[in-house]
Amino acid sequence: MNGYDVHGGAEGAGVQDAPSAQERWRAGDEASLQDGERRSLPDSAEDADGEAGPDGGRDRMGEAERAEQRDRQEQRFREATRDPLADSGVPGETRAAARVQRAAQARFDIRGNSSVFDRTSFDRAHFGDVYIGSRDTAAPVFGDVPEDELERLRQVYRAPAGYPTLKRGLRARRVLVLGGPPGTGRLTTGLCLLDEVTAGVRNTAPGSGTSSPRTAEPDGRAGTAVPGRGRVTRLAPSDLGRLSDDPGAVAEGVPDGGGLLVQLPASAAGFTSPQELHLDALAARLAAKGAYAVLVVSPTSPAGHLLGGRYGMPCPPAPAGELLEWQLVRHLSECPDPEALGRGEQILKHPLFQDALGILPEALRPSETELVAERVAEHVRGELSRAELLDACGHIARRQAREWFTGAADPLPPVSAPGPAGADGPVDEAAARVREASFRIALAVLDGEALSSVADAAELLAQQILAVRMPGRTHGRPVFAEDLEGLLAACRAEVRTGEEESVGGVPVPVRTVSYRGAALAGSVLAEVWHRHHAARGPVVRWLRDLAGDPRPQVWVRAAVVAGELATADLGYGFAELIRPLSAAADTRRRYFAATALHQAAGREPHRSAVRGVVEDWADAPVPALRWTAALALGSGRIVDDTRRAMELLCGIGGRNDGAHALVASYAATRLVAGSRAGEAATVLCQWAEHGTAEQLNLAMLCAVRLFCARTDDMWQAESGDGPDEPPPDSATSAPSSAGRVRGPGGVRLAGRVPVQPGGAGPRLLTGQDERPPVPRAPVGATDTELARRAHWPLALAVAVTVDGAAEPLADLLWRALANRLSHEAATEGLATWLRAAEADAAVAGGAGRTYVFEQAAGESPADGTAGGPRGEILQALLWLLPRMIRGRRDAERLRWLMRLMVDAPEEPMTAAFARHVVAAMAATGHGRGGGRGEEQR
Repeated sequence: MNGYDVHGGAEGAGVQDAPSAQERWRAGDEASLQDGERRSLPDSAEDADGEAGPDGGRDRMGEAERAEQRDRQEQRFREATRDPLADSGVPGETRAAARVQRAAQARFDIRGNSSVFDRTSFDRAHFGDVYIGSRDTAAPVFGDVPEDELERLRQVYRAPAGYPTLKRGLRARRVLVLGGPPGTGRLTTGLCLLDEVTAGVRNTAPGSGTSSPRTAEPDGRAGTAVPGRGRVTRLAPSDLGRLSDDPGAVAEGVPDGGGLLVQLPASAAGFTSPQELHLDALAARLAAKGAYAVLVVSPTSPAGHLLGGRYGMPCPPAPAGELLEWQLVRHLSECPDPEALGRGEQILKHPLFQDALGILPEALRPSETELVAERVAEHVRGELSRAELLDACGHIARRQAREWFTGAADPLPPVSAPGPAGADGPVDEAAARVREASFRIALAVLDGEALSSVADAAELLAQQILAVRMPGRTHGRPVFAEDLEGLLAACRAEVRTGEEESVGGVPVPVRTVSYRGAALAGSVLAEVWHRHHAARGPVVRWLRDLAGDPRPQVWVRAAVVAGELATADLGYGFAELIRPLSAAADTRRRYFAATALHQAAGREPHRSAVRGVVEDWADAPVPALRWTAALALGSGRIVDDTRRAMELLCGIGGRNDGAHALVASYAATRLVAGSRAGEAATVLCQWAEHGTAEQLNLAMLCAVRLFCARTDDMWQAESGDGPDEPPPDSATSAPSSAGRVRGPGGVRLAGRVPVQPGGAGPRLLTGQDERPPVPRAPVGATDTELARRAHWPLALAVAVTVDGAAEPLADLLWRALANRLSHEAATEGLATWLRAAEADAAVAGGAGRTYVFEQAAGESPADGTAGGPRGEILQALLWLLPRMIRGRRDAERLRWLMRLMVDAPEEPMTAAFARHVVAAMAATGHGRGGGRGEEQR
């Protein structure tokens, strides 16, 4: 290395005592001591060829074995940057998995001692499709619509955009097929349309004796209303088949100049959908009577095909914002407080209220706007507490899920005589509704991911459910039969343009789909898991199938949901979802199990149960279980005591000649990437200084990973790790059994207590000297800062974010650079730091590349990026590097590395940047040698 040996001892150290073998290993000169071996000195001198004495051949064999072992150890450090999923064939899968896990965890908000998966039951009736009122309109009532109801609708109805177009179409064709999911106000819109087009007819109340007025038609022809009949009537559900069998008979029942409202069923059971020919006949008979008809249909129903014909038009969504404000005004109109309306409007905009509601205000349905306005008005009047208001708002999403899955599939049709396996047989007429329900469940699991991923997952789940409903049959998949717009409307979902990193870790644009409200996904999963036990089997098998999907956006999201579902029934979830995958041969499936364990350990008492399982697996005879336990320990959520977690990882990595050393070092590095960085780095630094061979090996592997990893490769948000987050001034290096704290509701939680100076601490577990405890950083602030520095080199981001982490990190990284085995990989990692700092400090514009440190003193600062101002990585690098340069050889090593980078044939570093780094190091007194590290060598 430019004329000097970076692997040996200090140059020019003078005449000193010969260093011990253990000291030489810590400088990198005794590789064989990594596994606890000791070289035996020969009893007699050998000649130059090493063949003196009868044992010369065996000596040569011993040297060959030691050389082979040394090569294996060096190869382990060269592979230290590999991720646990390197064999999957998907580059960057672990980084993508970490990103997806962060996004997925954010969707499961823990509130108090419960999450969105609760067992609360609700008995409130469904409001139906009417804007105002709470009566159930799922089954239309046969007969006339009362005139006072039409009068009320005229007062409260707010016409959506496109309403005039609907009215023109109804006047022109006499028949309108109005499409929309239940609850969107389609029935109310149909009634208001019929009320307007039949406004020329004013019926008297039955028995009043008043003559009926005549109809004023657009063509000038007059019609006469039937005495005693309402202007608008409904067709009984039992007579819906008459639309196909005898449209004329249906038209005869409509009053002259009146209107007919028909709600077609969402199921095909016992109903034959009319065709356009039938509607043509109905329109002709109605035109002869000067009457009109509105047929309300769901886009996913058997009659949904009518929406694509000449009579079909989609029902525009109701103006939810306008309707909500009007409803609030109506409910507070009699309140004596003049400021009541203003307070109500502030409540509607409050983040806490919107979070409890869980549905976008503009996505609320008409009946929901009335309920929200009514509850807010009650709270403003002092009739409802804030907790009761928020709880009532949370009921809306859960009630929607209840309606979706109550009767989601009709009873099975009668089974005919059995035929050959997979041959002709009865067809499940509810298959379309099963697929719609499956799409809702798949969207709840993959909310916000690619539309293609959700559609594929939904079909896999539908096949599982259909196989349970009718076993022994092969259920095909409809092709060219999907109505995407209708399906999205029925599921209260929307398609957007987003990004995903499924290929090579590079963000690419993709169409994503998500619910129009964060509460809907959790409500759907809670409804299916808690109230439909027969659906658990297909859902569990489906989630296990998703564990093998090569897309991290699919299998990681499925793992997070599996862990969350397991908390609702831990015994069932562990036996069915986690344990079968924890010992799988495929590493991706084991990663799935570890992610599920991490999610299940989010709160007590589940955390204690998961901790017991993981600690048992850490010493299990099955290697696959130890691999899963190591990955789970890296989450930092399961074992509260950092030193205990590190010792378990060291035990896993040291067994079977280091077979699991890579996954153990990966997990230990994840412990450094967070609020406990000071604790974890201190432990690793102590092990690197005077630990056992296994501890030293793990420390050096972790150091290499810290050099080479980016922040988003390892970091996971900790803010939702449960209610027992430590205060900023607490030292958390005590064993988890040392104390308990009380959480909300009096639940006993695995707590953290400060270690008292001079008391029994974790150091006694390893027989080391007592040292001052390392405080854990505040979780919230750490998450915020590391999220901002997600693109930074991991060690730099942690060093500048977490108090107390810089010094042990610098010491650990310095030892990795000085060590013979880890030197090469660590130097490559340091080169990535320099390249990242150079790219971050570069300023756009100009003839050549310029940097922020070349700007004039009065010049405005360069524009920054999403991660902070330009040059921030360079500042962090120049702040940490002096702590890693402890002698002349360290400074020479840095200058030699930058010379190589300047002379690199591809993407060379500019000489100006290299000179700036060297000058900055020299200004700190660490650029030309000397320092405390020189004596340590």
